[in-house]
Amino acid sequence: MERVNYKIFISVVAAVWLACAPIARAADEDPTKSLTLILEGACDPKNSRLFVESKNTTRTIVATLRWSLAGSKRVASDQFQVAPSARVEIGCAAKADIVSAHFVD
Repeated sequence: MERVNYKIFISVVAAVWLACAPIARAADEDPTKSLTLILEGACDPKNSRLFVESKNTTRTIVATLRWSLAGSKRVASDQFQVAPSARVEIGCAAKADIVSAHFVD
């Protein structure tokens, strides 16, 4: 019966796991979780300036956002490309949310 060198076996398993970890992490990463909507600064007494900010430091995200002004029945929606670690001003809003997001390949 052959004797197994467990130190070599564990080293090989660890090397394979470390090589595959970034691939698995990138596939599981949710671009929506890398985005933050910020309402700051006043446009008027009821609305604030709306920004979308990316916390991702390496990948560009395309985000579909919707927002509305206070007292308005109209809901605006548009797509924005947000570069890594960037902040993009959208306009004025009372409330906003992220509809969807995906990484640019």
